[in-house]
Amino acid sequence: MADWQIITGNTRKPPKVVWIIALLVAAVALIPALYTIIRAVDAIGTTPLPPWPLLRTLIVNTILLAVFSAALSGIIGVTQALLIERTNLFGRRWWRIVVALPLAIPPYVLSMTTIALMRPRGIIERWLVENTYATYGDIPFNLLFGLPGSTIVLALCLSPYVYLPVAAVLRQGSNHLSEIAQISGASWRYRLRHVTLPLIIPAAGGGMLLVMLYALADFGVPALLRLPTFSTAIYGRFTGQIDRAGAALLSLPLIIATLGLIILEERLAGRGGAQINRSWRPQLPHALQGWQLPALSVMLIISGAALVGPVSTLIYWSMNVVSASELASRVPLDRLLQIGTGNIAFVAFVATLTTALAITPTLLLRRGGIAGTLLARISQAGYALPGVVVALSIVLVINQASPWLAGGLIPLILAYIIRFLPQAVQSLDVAFEQIAPSLEEAGRSLGQTANNVIRQIVLPLAAPGLQASWALLFLSMLKELPATLLLRPAGFDTLAVRIWMPASDGLYTAAAVPALILLVGALLPLALVLRNQYQRPPQQPSVEE
Repeated sequence: MADWQIITGNTRKPPKVVWIIALLVAAVALIPALYTIIRAVDAIGTTPLPPWPLLRTLIVNTILLAVFSAALSGIIGVTQALLIERTNLFGRRWWRIVVALPLAIPPYVLSMTTIALMRPRGIIERWLVENTYATYGDIPFNLLFGLPGSTIVLALCLSPYVYLPVAAVLRQGSNHLSEIAQISGASWRYRLRHVTLPLIIPAAGGGMLLVMLYALADFGVPALLRLPTFSTAIYGRFTGQIDRAGAALLSLPLIIATLGLIILEERLAGRGGAQINRSWRPQLPHALQGWQLPALSVMLIISGAALVGPVSTLIYWSMNVVSASELASRVPLDRLLQIGTGNIAFVAFVATLTTALAITPTLLLRRGGIAGTLLARISQAGYALPGVVVALSIVLVINQASPWLAGGLIPLILAYIIRFLPQAVQSLDVAFEQIAPSLEEAGRSLGQTANNVIRQIVLPLAAPGLQASWALLFLSMLKELPATLLLRPAGFDTLAVRIWMPASDGLYTAAAVPALILLVGALLPLALVLRNQYQRPPQQPSVEE
């Protein structure tokens, strides 16, 4: 009987309705991935692959983009976290907000503004030629395109994925170990290398793995900066040649690579050092002294490239029209506001639905035994599918099973749910884990049913986590591009589509106003994320292992 309780999770007794809903969610999340894999396997030997030189280029570019973006994001995020949380950096309270703001900027928007500023004969090179002794070609602005530019753009936008968890670890860490090392005569360099870095490596590694997953799946940045990757090749096969079997076949290595990263992330989760003390006190900031100006310069350069440059460029474009073609491509402001309002309402609805669906698999993840954990992991199958592959799988399944659903909003809603459900499960898991099991046991001992315990105890206590999960989903869905491009029904517009359509044709000023509206719409969920990150008091470390 004990073994069966371990398998089914009856020791915590999740109600039957939780199992039923979790089973349905897992089935919906798994079917597209399975169908895409089956379709890809069937296409082996019957559908020609791209020529080997092109295939090799896709493999190399995709791997290098993921690795280099993660490495550069790690360097930026860890440096920012150390300067803000462990030194007396000037304005550190405001820097905590500024360095997280790039999360509101979609990478394809930063690509668009970077191209206009940094391309050969772009805004910066023209200014240098007109105001200095430089001539065209003196500076290799052509390096912007391809792997270098794509790596820098993704790292600037995604470095908050590393900064936020590393900064949280540094804020919650106690000063005891550092004090002991200092009393022993260790220099600050030794303390940094042997005390601080071992504590933050797991958090930094987890953030870098998220960056790698994003880079593997990203479509907008490689497409704009002319870097052939698997995502751009799949999109081209699907939209250009209408070769769905070939697109599914190209999706297979991308799914395998993503699954490998997910397994690695699971193995790294929860690892790292823990400071076990009965009395916790915050770290004393290290005095920068003569390094104050260089540290501020580093922060200003990174924030200027990731935030000030793109936003000021968008504002300038919104107030100026360069050519008649760009003027003709502009959508009237009232129409853009209507699109933006509808887009925000749609995303808010889908984010709410996804958060609600994520509750049951998250409850089973820790309370459902082996069977519950299996269902929860199956519900995260969408993590192994980049946006373009999710859209492809939805199209393939619906065309085979329910063609009457094609052309409506249901496929797009399903794609959003499958794509971002794993993100919601991970966020809620952190919130539910902070609820002491004794509270649930007390509720059951007072005669409450499992449903009442979840409704009256677990969910109210997890409300901040639910709010943060919803905000992250809203932010991610608002910026989603490839799935929206492939699945949106006729007449349905989003801000991301209104940015991409002129930007892909090089008409950047026509994309400026919808980009600014999207940034404004992303500020509210980002504010919720930051409030949850910074205003919650750090918990004292437990004395228990």
